[in-house]
Amino acid sequence: MHRLTTIYEIDPEQPPDENFEPGELAHAVVGNEGRMLDARRTPIRVVDVKPGTGHVVLEISGFEDKGARWDIELERLNGFQFARESARADTAALAELEEAVRRFDRPLALGVDSDAREQTIRRLHAVRREARRWLGSRPVRIDLGARTSDPSTWALLSAFLRKRGLLEMDQAFAERYVSNPGAGELVKGHRIVLAELGLAPYIGKVVRDPQLFDGAWSRERRAEHVVARLAFVPELFRAADHESITLWRGLSSEHPLEPLPPQTFVSVTFSRDVAESHFTGNERTVVSVLSRHVVSVERLFMTYVETEAMNRRFLEAEAVLLDDPRFSPF
Repeated sequence: MHRLTTIYEIDPEQPPDENFEPGELAHAVVGNEGRMLDARRTPIRVVDVKPGTGHVVLEISGFEDKGARWDIELERLNGFQFARESARADTAALAELEEAVRRFDRPLALGVDSDAREQTIRRLHAVRREARRWLGSRPVRIDLGARTSDPSTWALLSAFLRKRGLLEMDQAFAERYVSNPGAGELVKGHRIVLAELGLAPYIGKVVRDPQLFDGAWSRERRAEHVVARLAFVPELFRAADHESITLWRGLSSEHPLEPLPPQTFVSVTFSRDVAESHFTGNERTVVSVLSRHVVSVERLFMTYVETEAMNRRFLEAEAVLLDDPRFSPF
């Protein structure tokens, strides 16, 4: 029986880690059940295997995101554990999976070009002026003390993006980010485009899906979405007399922390309670960090204030910033 903590669902009767074995490539077999190695041991089940893109599809079988499906890179299965006596891939299947890992588990790094950045900043200023005029006579209600926001602000964003033909993209992007930004390649595509725009470096892996930038998700349309959000969100906060905001971040780990490469997006929260729930960890935690920062609204890409998807399953009062090494730790 799952129950609620102050912030998240947990299973107080979860079995011990000793009942499971460390995840391996051979566990990529439909029907296998296991858990993510997060603090609350989120339960999962393998529902598909995709050697063509090097993914295993995991369905979440408990907690707030129950039923969600995540495409996880095969080489990340060591971040999970599986029930003992789980099925193992046979010799031929395992060889195919190993070949997929060899093809796709390769690094890709894109730096920031100063000329591209200057062009993007000019473009951003123009769209920001448009957003400022568009918001001018419209009422904006923002209560940063609550963990849910006013639907009227969702409607403002939706109307602004709809007239630019970007609403469907925004809804799909937000749904993926809220559930798991590291699942599949939808968010990766935006991270690559942000690097090409000169706004944030990309350090990650090569593209696995040959159709990642096709059709409605072209580089050009993704760039329009990035610029529209980076223009609209700060102006929305300014319309409510916010030039800077206080944000929190909490994290805990069962292993010593190591420096991370640039992440493009950094998830933080307006709520100290939410940050402290991540800081608390569990009996296996060896290190925890809680930080508070005052940042300019210029760094906001997405927040729960204007994003409907952030007001459903996970009420985390979330904000997503563009990563910037000048503002350590976020």
